[in-house]
Amino acid sequence: MNSTRTRLRSGKLMKGIMLGAAVGGAIAMLDSGTRRRVATKTTSWKDSTMGMVDRVREDPSGVMNDWQGRLKSASAVLKDAINDAQSLYERVSDDIIEPVKEQSSELIASTKDAADDLQEIGMKVKEAGEEIKEDEGAPTASSDQESIHPVDRPSPVPGKIGS
Repeated sequence: MNSTRTRLRSGKLMKGIMLGAAVGGAIAMLDSGTRRRVATKTTSWKDSTMGMVDRVREDPSGVMNDWQGRLKSASAVLKDAINDAQSLYERVSDDIIEPVKEQSSELIASTKDAADDLQEIGMKVKEAGEEIKEDEGAPTASSDQESIHPVDRPSPVPGKIGS
């Protein structure tokens, strides 16, 4: 049942397309310029087709040889184009793609090395931070005089002596 509907719809569609083409063609033929162009093109196509038919009738092997020659020539040109494209691909691959791949590999290796070095530096900074924290908690060996008014140390405030 479903295939019947599909066939009916497709039949209606084809009828609609054909009717639309016929109506469009008829409306286009109302213009005299369009009529002249259609007549000229139709005559040209007819003459060229009849010329080909006459040549085939007169000398079928000659027409066949002519077409074979044209096809061989087109085939040779096509082979040359394919060879040129292949050599261009190889040249681009050798000159551009391979060096980029090598440089990319080197860049990735350098980046990994830098990441390892950075991780090592981070571990050292962390270790230094832990040592500073350990030193802050330890008692100092300074006298009470120094802690009250230290004048020997530079102050974090500009122009002030001691902290």
